Formats: sequence, structure tokens, C-alpha cells
Amino acid sequence: MKSTGIFSYFSPGIKFFWFAGISIIFLILSAFGSVIAGKLMGLDMGQIMQISGNPMPGDDLSFLYVAQFINQIGLFIIAPLLYVFLFEKPTIGVHLKLNRLPNIFIFILSAITVYTLLPFINLLTEWNAQLSLPEALSGIQKWMIAKEAQADQITNLLLRVSTTKALLLNLFVIALMPALGEELMFRGVLQQLFLSWTRNKHVAVFLTAFIFSAIHMQFFGFLPRFVLGLLLGYLFVYTNSLWVPMLVHFVNNASSVIIFYLNYNGDIKVNVDTFGSWPNFFGISISLILTILIVYFVKRQSEHVPESV
Repeated sequence: MKSTGIFSYFSPGIKFFWFAGISIIFLILSAFGSVIAGKLMGLDMGQIMQISGNPMPGDDLSFLYVAQFINQIGLFIIAPLLYVFLFEKPTIGVHLKLNRLPNIFIFILSAITVYTLLPFINLLTEWNAQLSLPEALSGIQKWMIAKEAQADQITNLLLRVSTTKALLLNLFVIALMPALGEELMFRGVLQQLFLSWTRNKHVAVFLTAFIFSAIHMQFFGFLPRFVLGLLLGYLFVYTNSLWVPMLVHFVNNASSVIIFYLNYNGDIKVNVDTFGSWPNFFGISISLILTILIVYFVKRQSEHVPESV
């Protein structure tokens, strides 16, 4: 699909604020859409607010799936596509780097980094969980803890399923949709905006990873999500293909969904929080070094991939 590019003459800074505005509009529209969907499902506003913010075991969670789907479509898919259509000259596929398809070897190597990085990610998760603000900011810390508990409660309720059908639904709504939508928004639009703005790929990757982690509003998981954002960002830079971070993002999400499912149903003993953990710092260092080497190898291999497919 061709972009109109009618506002492509705007500076990157102005484009950033326009994209933020478009995203806010679609965030609001998605919220309204979720309320309408809830009403059509027979819920009143009290039930919609309660299930959205504080779902309890025994609640009908269908609304959460519908709301998640609407939010992903509106905020993370339609908003970025509309922005590119209006503000960028190339076709949507070219601007978002969807016209470049690496070979299967690059895809496999990139996906492996999800697991090689896990020991380091788990260490960061452990460190981040010990975050403690000064006494003067205790109110903020209580709010952060409450937000974290709310997010964990919703996620855990959605993941506690026992059928293959429910597992596939979780893989679609919790793993695939966020992988596609969030990569469109963060790597496809924001990272390229920051690159155009700063003319520095490292600054662009770091800024995007920071926003990617912060926007999840899970402060005690900020560091591991930030590092995951760095991985996704550099894979996007080096492969020049949005398909690669999309795949890696999906593998990361899907692994958590599947491991939780298997543990919850008694098929494996390891749980999602300890999967991939390493008992000593040497092993953790090796995992980080190995990940960096794989990303470097992906970069070298990607230099020979054709520009379009």
C-alpha cells in the first residue's frame, strides 16, 4: 500500500509529536471500543471496570481477551499504519522494512538469542525486584507495587488455562498480537523516527527501548524489558527487517505462555520465573557474551540479504 506522504515535509521532532497524538487518539478510541464490546457482551460499567482493573478467579475473562484484541488492533497496528500513510513517503511496506525477508538461518539465530539471553535477563529481573525508593517517595513506590500486582494478577488469570484451545487463544492474543503490534509501533515507527531525528542508531535504539519498557507500566520489570528492547532494536538495525524483531518478540512471549501452561498443568516442574536461570555469575556472563556474538554474526550474515522480496 502506497503512503500519501502529505505531511512528510515535517521535521522528525514534529512527526514524533504527531505520532504521539495519533497514538493517544487511538488509545482513547480503543478504550471506547472495549466499553462498547463489554456492553454488547451484557456487562454493565461496574463489571467492565472491575474486570479491567481487578479481575478475580471465577470472573468471565472473555472481556479481557476482547479488550486486549481491540487495544492491539487500534493502538499498536492501525495507529502506526495511519502515521506512516500520512507522514512518510515510501510505501508502508518499504518504510516499515517489511519488504526485506532474511534467510531462515538469520531467523533461527535471532530466535535463539531469546534463550541465550535468559540467564542475564533473569538476573536483571532479580535485581530490579529489589528496587526501593527513598522514604520521601514511599507513596510512589506503593503505587508502583500496586500497578505491578495488578498487571501480574491479570496476566496470571489469563494464563491459567488447561485446554489446547485456550492455549492457542493465549498464543494469539498474548504472544502473536503484541509481537506484531508493538514492533510496528516501537521498532517500525519510533526507532526510525529517533534515527531520523538524532542521526545516531545507538541513541535511537536506546531511546526506543526505554519507551518500550516504560510504557508497560511494570516498574519492577523495567530493566529486563529494557534489555529485551535493546536486543530487538539492534536486530532491527542489523537485519534491516521488521520481521526479525517480530519473530524474536513472538518467541519470547510464546515461550512464557507455553512454559506457564506446562507448569500449571503439571507437565513440567520449572516455572516461568526460573526458566533459564543460571546459578553463578560466570554462566550469566557467558550467556550475555554468547548473545552479543550471535547478534554480531546475524549482522554479518544480513549484509548479503537482498533489499526486497
